[in-house]
Amino acid sequence: MNAVMHGLRKGTNASGMRRYNERLILSAVRRLNGASKADLSRVTGLSPQAVVRIVDELADGGTLIQSGKRTGGMGQPAIIYRINGKRGYTVGLEVGRGGLTIALLDFDGERQAVHRPDGAFPSITRVIDEVNGFLHEHLATKSLLNSDTFLGVGIAMPWFIGEWREELGISVDQASEWRGTDVAHRLSDGIAWPTHFENDGNAATLAQLLCGAGINLQDFLSVNLGTFIGGGLVLSGRVVQGRHGNAGALASMPVPTAGHEDYLIHHASLYSLPADPKEQDLAAWIERCADALGFAVIGANSLLDLEAVVIDGAAPQPVIDGVAAALERRLSRNVPPDFFAPAVRTGRLGSAAAAVGAGLLPLHASFSPDLSALFKPAASG
Repeated sequence: MNAVMHGLRKGTNASGMRRYNERLILSAVRRLNGASKADLSRVTGLSPQAVVRIVDELADGGTLIQSGKRTGGMGQPAIIYRINGKRGYTVGLEVGRGGLTIALLDFDGERQAVHRPDGAFPSITRVIDEVNGFLHEHLATKSLLNSDTFLGVGIAMPWFIGEWREELGISVDQASEWRGTDVAHRLSDGIAWPTHFENDGNAATLAQLLCGAGINLQDFLSVNLGTFIGGGLVLSGRVVQGRHGNAGALASMPVPTAGHEDYLIHHASLYSLPADPKEQDLAAWIERCADALGFAVIGANSLLDLEAVVIDGAAPQPVIDGVAAALERRLSRNVPPDFFAPAVRTGRLGSAAAAVGAGLLPLHASFSPDLSALFKPAASG
């Protein structure tokens, strides 16, 4: 599967540059959750004249709408612009080892509906049937399933979804179906709309970056507590994919254990937590998870000097909060003397994080530039 989040390069002609700058403005408005023209000039580095022209064109076309005014300071009140959510829709799908999550997003990235079908580790045929049924229920019956309104389907899934079979308790046949080289083609062929694929960890990280706990961060490690622990990496305001689209794949991070080397997947994944754990068992799991995660975070942060670690996932919010608090305690002791501990934040996207990120993929592919271009000093001219 080809990764789709490398960003868009600046155009080499006037038309390409104008399109790039439009996408830059839209990305900035989305991350800032509404912005004035002065705000947009400041964070994008575009000249005030260029911003005025682009914002007015986007507003005239209905992509941006005025959402209020900001008073204070000298001069006239500043008009705040937001993205017009009704301009279009996308669907995000997470194909997870624990089941499916499907989310309908509007053009502003807001969730309009979320569906989690019953059952775990679905077949490819079932995935296609569930997505098409969701599209019919939420879009076709409202006459919104057309090329002017619907932008496509984003699909997030682990690159190695058929691996770790023993931990999942699935059959050889179930695992083999997802190991084939034709998985992306089968999914695309079964869905009659543009499809965009991404690793589930990267998709969840994109969701945190654009509409979650990382919205005002430039450099952070995203931790997603799911059936298996996953993650992603943001540097300079951009989701980093790596050569194979697998950067930030925390599950395979080595951690020390008594007498042998082990991996983070065995210490910080929900599959190892009983469905209804006793209080003492849950507390022990949280400490074990945080201790192993702390080892991984110290290594990553020593290499990358991160602003923060964002923890979210399918676990109940008290468990997410408990892991975050335990990780903070872990990072306050037994660390190198030259270690700058990153902040620890908790997200609120929950089990929908990867599906929301998947739903953002069509928006990102069509309307967003490389996000590292954001938050640069304003340029003249």
